[in-house]
Amino acid sequence: MLSKKEFFAEWLEKLQQESWQLELLISGLALYGIYASADMILSLEYYFQVNGNSTFRFAVTVFINLLWVSRTIFLINLLVHIIIRGFWIGAIGLRYVSGEIDYKALNYSELFTNYYKKRIGSFDEYIEKLEKFSSVLFSFTFLLFFLLVSFFIFNFVFIGFSSLITKVISLDPQPGSGGFNVMLFAGAVYYICGFLVLIDFVTLGAFKKISDKTVGGIYLWIYRFYSLVSLSFLYRPILLNFLDDKYTKRLFFFAIPYTIFLFLLNGYNIERHEYFPAFNTSQSNYDAMSEDIINYKFYDDLREEYTESLEALGKRKERPSINMISLSQYEVDKSELKIFLEYEQYDSKSLEDIDDNLSPYRKEGLRHNWQNSTAEDNSFKEIVDRQMIDIKQSLLIGTSGSIEKVMIAKYGDFEGDRNELQERIDESFDIEKSNYSKLKSNQIKRAFKNLYDIRLNNQSINDKLDCKYYIHPNMLEKGLLCYFNIDSIKHGGHTLNITKGDRRKFNIPFRKLKQNQ
Repeated sequence: MLSKKEFFAEWLEKLQQESWQLELLISGLALYGIYASADMILSLEYYFQVNGNSTFRFAVTVFINLLWVSRTIFLINLLVHIIIRGFWIGAIGLRYVSGEIDYKALNYSELFTNYYKKRIGSFDEYIEKLEKFSSVLFSFTFLLFFLLVSFFIFNFVFIGFSSLITKVISLDPQPGSGGFNVMLFAGAVYYICGFLVLIDFVTLGAFKKISDKTVGGIYLWIYRFYSLVSLSFLYRPILLNFLDDKYTKRLFFFAIPYTIFLFLLNGYNIERHEYFPAFNTSQSNYDAMSEDIINYKFYDDLREEYTESLEALGKRKERPSINMISLSQYEVDKSELKIFLEYEQYDSKSLEDIDDNLSPYRKEGLRHNWQNSTAEDNSFKEIVDRQMIDIKQSLLIGTSGSIEKVMIAKYGDFEGDRNELQERIDESFDIEKSNYSKLKSNQIKRAFKNLYDIRLNNQSINDKLDCKYYIHPNMLEKGLLCYFNIDSIKHGGHTLNITKGDRRKFNIPFRKLKQNQ
């Protein structure tokens, strides 16, 4: 009678012999899902580009890169795994037909016969090597993925925790402040200790081999903390099983350069147009020559054509995000020029610098739908407080003639009818609320337009723009859609000169066509 432990071990032995079927099934399903995941990752990347918070910008960037690298790892490794597994099955089928390799039947010279016997050995040994490599590659793929996830969580935990602490205890995160220095010190301790754990990881446990109990005990607490923070305790048995075998240990050493190579692989491209300027707006010399570049990123119609061209060529369907500003067309055949001004992630601070009396509509940061996201507006609160005072005063009518006179002076003769007075108070409140909302909207729009210096052929047009709040259909970017009448300008080429801040300057060319052309 087998014990429970012996029965389980025997069951695992049988299962691992048949595991190749599960490996092929999982690899096939995973490859299909991974191949189709590009659009989902792009959509996620676009969402964070438009709606991402600056606090988590680094974490989001790392997360998106993690997804792309993980996709590449799975795509390459599982594809190789399926090929090797298929080759392994083919070798087994060939063994059924022709058995072992008969070196005598090949009639090679003694030199090559000995070479093949030494390098290849028996055909059964060759099949075993294919089986061993396939199984290890399959587990290695998932181990790599979990290692990358740990790296992301390690960074995200500190960024999220520091942001939360900053808001809870109201620390000033600006450089030079006490709050900034506290977070800088905490970050230095966090990442230095994390670097020690990384060194221990790369050296296969150099710190774990220290016999001194004091040093080992201190490091054990550090190790346990980062084990929890990075969730590495979930896959550590697999990692240790990799490291205790000479064959799998060599593959583990290959993991770090392999992952770095995949990160760098996305940055390579082939260039053959040496004398054609780059369309990269971040380049230092782009401002000087932007007037001579029809950059599809600045035009709604050309950006759509670019996306359709990628799709027609069978390439990854990328949708370029709007870079600060976008015209509706390069060739304008209407009497008005449409200009979209994007609300970028750092604009909130700039708006407050322009007008410190601005009141936001919503609170900044990550919030659940159940949480109230409406920001407190002190100016509107004054209107509400005034209404409450008037209501309280109306309840005292009849007991104080002086208050009654005040109410009559403000809301007219109500002849002691409290219901009529209440209606007049509500009506007055609604008018005040509406007027304040319009005033606030115009105040924010005016401040937002003042972030930009917009000129047509070097002539300022800021005050002539008619702007409305708008969500652009490109990637749902938020901002202002502004209209400018161009009836008075001649047909032909013109330049829209855009300046934002001290360094961001673009000259965007467009052509005015004759209407009904």
